[in-house]
Amino acid sequence: AVVSTQSTGTAEGDNSVLIQKVAKERLAMFKPQTTVPVAENITSTDQLINLIKIRENSLFMGLGKALKAAGREGLFDTWMLQENESIQSAGKTYGERLVADEFKRVVNNVQDSTKEVLQDLLDLHLLSYIKDNAAWFLTHDIISPEHSKQVTAEFNRLCRDLTPQALNLVESFAISDEMLSAPIARDWVNYNEVDNKGELDLF
Repeated sequence: AVVSTQSTGTAEGDNSVLIQKVAKERLAMFKPQTTVPVAENITSTDQLINLIKIRENSLFMGLGKALKAAGREGLFDTWMLQENESIQSAGKTYGERLVADEFKRVVNNVQDSTKEVLQDLLDLHLLSYIKDNAAWFLTHDIISPEHSKQVTAEFNRLCRDLTPQALNLVESFAISDEMLSAPIARDWVNYNEVDNKGELDLF
């Protein structure tokens, strides 16, 4: 019980610990994602998701091999010390793939005028991931320098195209002023006049 409590408590709010748990559970039931050969043009939605799947497969298979090679005696050091970066990358990539799959499903089901904007947002998100991890894709010979240029060019184009919609996109979340800033940051004297026990609706 003490071990369980400590583990749960320390994970609270710690993204690195949570990602480590995600990677561990994913690795335990891992089956490679189905992928297709990388196309000459990789800027389509399907090709971008395909690249994420390729990276997810590679990271988890590499992690599995490292843990198997370590054996039971070296398991702790390998998991906690030697492969920490791979664990974080694997867990985050798995999350990105889930987001991509669900985002694509939602966009495909949209029937109104927002479909085009949402499609652009999906592609921009996918391009951002590939762009941020371009070094990995290049050094693993998954994409070429020309592919990397395609990603950057398409990323920049979508940023320009979506700029006129920026305010509409932000406002669509209906985020209130109270959510944008802590009350104590606006009028801290008034906020501290009473003991509101951290509640925001009294301010």
